[in-house]
Amino acid sequence: MATEATPGHRPLAWALLIAAVVWLVPANLLPIMTVIETGKGKASTIADGIWQLFEAGMPGIAIIVFIASLLVPFFKVLVLAVIYWRVPHESNPRTSTRAYRLVYWIGRWSMLDVFVVALLAAVVEFGNLARVEPGPGILAFALAVVLTMLSAHAFSPQQLWIQNPDGADHG
Repeated sequence: MATEATPGHRPLAWALLIAAVVWLVPANLLPIMTVIETGKGKASTIADGIWQLFEAGMPGIAIIVFIASLLVPFFKVLVLAVIYWRVPHESNPRTSTRAYRLVYWIGRWSMLDVFVVALLAAVVEFGNLARVEPGPGILAFALAVVLTMLSAHAFSPQQLWIQNPDGADHG
């Protein structure tokens, strides 16, 4: 039985990345939290929250939330997909390795949104006046983030550097 010539588990990395994409859909369509004030609840998706921050006169925070909650997750998925796709055809492994390291580093900060909602749910508790409850979208978002991080972890950038003289795909 032959052993695999390349390190890493590219099919596993692909599977985890596809699962992350699947979870990004409900993460962006379902409410991530519900703010209940004086007995009335208002559920908010990520996009709703960004818009509410703009309307409340906090464009700087809205831009940060937009980047961290919408752009970064999709950027990570896109970059990882391009890297995985290019493995057998990679002509410039240095660029892909740098992109992989950037995505891997960003992964550390990806759970920030989940922590913010958890913190709000724990801190904002004013009896019947106001409280924050996590919504189903935050679980979907957390799953998408974890799956993306696991996908990046399952992939080995060493696969980008293996020279393949016979032209066969060993990844």
